[in-house]
Amino acid sequence: MIKRWIIPEPAKGGGLLEQTGLNPLLCRILERRGYDSPEKVKELLQEDFPLSDPFAMQDMDKAVERIRLALERGERIAVFGDYDCDGITSTVLLVAYLQAVGGDVFYYVPAREEEGYGLNAAAVEQLAQEGATLIITVDNGVSAHAEVELAARLGMDVVITDHHTPQETLPPAVAVVNPHRADDTSGLTELSGVGVTLKLLCALEGDPEGWEILEYYSDLAMIGTTADVVPLIGENRRIVRQGLAQLEQTGRAGLAALLEVCGLEGKPLTAETVAFLIAPRLNAPGRMSTVDDVIELLLTDDVGYAHDLAREIEQQNNMRKQIEEEMMRRINQTLKEQPRLLQNRLLLIAGENWHSGVTGIVASKLVEQTGKPVIVFSLEGDMARGSARSLPGFSIIEAVSACSEYLVRYGGHPLAAGMSLPKDRLADFMEQLEEYARLHYPNMPHPSLEIDALLTPGELTVENIGSLSALEPFGAGNKPPLFLLRELTVLGVYPTADGKHIRISLSGGGASFTAIYFRMTPQSFPYIPGDVVDLVASVSLSPYNGKDQVSVIVRDMRRSGIPQEQILSDADQYANYLRGEYHLCNRQELLPSREDLALVYRFLRGHAGFRYKAVELYYRLMDKGISFARMLVALDVLQEMNLITTIGENGEHGYFCRPNPPKVNLDDSAILTALRESALSANPA
Repeated sequence: MIKRWIIPEPAKGGGLLEQTGLNPLLCRILERRGYDSPEKVKELLQEDFPLSDPFAMQDMDKAVERIRLALERGERIAVFGDYDCDGITSTVLLVAYLQAVGGDVFYYVPAREEEGYGLNAAAVEQLAQEGATLIITVDNGVSAHAEVELAARLGMDVVITDHHTPQETLPPAVAVVNPHRADDTSGLTELSGVGVTLKLLCALEGDPEGWEILEYYSDLAMIGTTADVVPLIGENRRIVRQGLAQLEQTGRAGLAALLEVCGLEGKPLTAETVAFLIAPRLNAPGRMSTVDDVIELLLTDDVGYAHDLAREIEQQNNMRKQIEEEMMRRINQTLKEQPRLLQNRLLLIAGENWHSGVTGIVASKLVEQTGKPVIVFSLEGDMARGSARSLPGFSIIEAVSACSEYLVRYGGHPLAAGMSLPKDRLADFMEQLEEYARLHYPNMPHPSLEIDALLTPGELTVENIGSLSALEPFGAGNKPPLFLLRELTVLGVYPTADGKHIRISLSGGGASFTAIYFRMTPQSFPYIPGDVVDLVASVSLSPYNGKDQVSVIVRDMRRSGIPQEQILSDADQYANYLRGEYHLCNRQELLPSREDLALVYRFLRGHAGFRYKAVELYYRLMDKGISFARMLVALDVLQEMNLITTIGENGEHGYFCRPNPPKVNLDDSAILTALRESALSANPA
């Protein structure tokens, strides 16, 4: 998988430097991210600022009026939540507030396995039986037309708060508070579900700027906001910044117990530690069974009970990891047995009774592994339930919506979606999705790394890197900066003590430094001392012997001077060729000559094979006049003729010459014959 490096134009940050006096490196990054005036910089970096008026959101006035009426009348209020971290914190936030103001309130969160996402008829009927006269949804409900109508027939009103993309028509609820409504002009489309719930609390409390509500509830709102991977800009940034500070000194027994379980008690917290350590644990019970333990954990004041619940949640999280690892093992085995699945534009894969609570996590890992949009389906009885994840440039919710005729229900975002459909329609749905991608994306988007600035080794100083802390908290929409360091000479490669990672000694521009490359071993590292490479890295400060030092983490690495866009174009052509879509290829450019075949074979024979991926092989051959696409086809031909063999899927672990190869006639190659005939048909004499 080849990533596109999006490299900025060189910038010196001169204007901002003169006007703000900030560190020059920080100024370059701010300008790269569009903060090109002192006013914009001040707005970004200010720590405290008022939230916007919640009543700017469509239907907020109607929601507040109905909820206040229920409180005045002593009506029984049901908060209907969701089982992910955003939905859980939304539920706790609203329940805790309504309890604090004397409301008769209870919560209901559907069981993921039995009920699935969102309002359902059985749940609505149960809420009616429990005496609810008002249902307030949090982080769901915007697509629940039939369920809202059922609630009305049973004598219940519904107030919907949500942030998911609405369908063309809204449910007939008393109020639908969702910044993604076509008629909503609040500009708050980046809010998570818990962010919308927080705005509701501000409106109910008469605290439009959010000062008091944030003081009490920013820790919960921060966790849900961070977990839902919404951009950490604007109000989300304000919520997360204050919530992190509040969480470090939390007075909530449940959160204190959770921090202890995570090993974070008394330690500085970042949005990243929340996303990778706290949120998965809060999500785990909902993935494995029900979320009751988590909600009780976040609501309880009993320290002993909180510690018992936290330990139980930790066990469920460990169980989740085991199920996830087993599912990944089975999927990778399937991909090994059916490699053609990886030739499609989307990776669509299904298994009987896969745990739907972890299919989303597995889909995310497969996107990272394959560089493709992924949908993982769990086949349960006569239904199929899918979790989809995508990458920037391919909206998975648009693709799913275009094929919605097959679906019972669906919803989501450009990068993530969920759906359910009859199992007997799954094959047609998969085929239609692939056809949608073929028509709208002849060449699929490549995974990319957006680089903030070019950096020299000499600029890796504590002062420069320390200045970047002003940009925190980091998260979606405000990611840790990525830097490009060019023309570095590899000096040495050393394994870490556990053998799972490596440290690389590098030099350039008269300075040297060490970078760590996680999940890379010396055996898998394709470079040797003396090689000249380019490096994309993230940087931070870490303490060592009582002093801060610069830590450099490798995110991607390749030989200096490669023709990136040509390689990506060749990769697209080769992918279309493998799918038999010759009309999308320059067939003549795919056809390797005898000289190309000889070049590749001689290199492999002369080097006792090559133990790395095909793109790394091309970096060694690109100066010889061969294109990446022709090299890939040449490798296929050499395998077809039984001259070389591969280790791993698609040559993932290298290409090697067979001992005592047979004498072959290249005219017997079916691959070459098909390409020649196709090229002639496309360009007849």
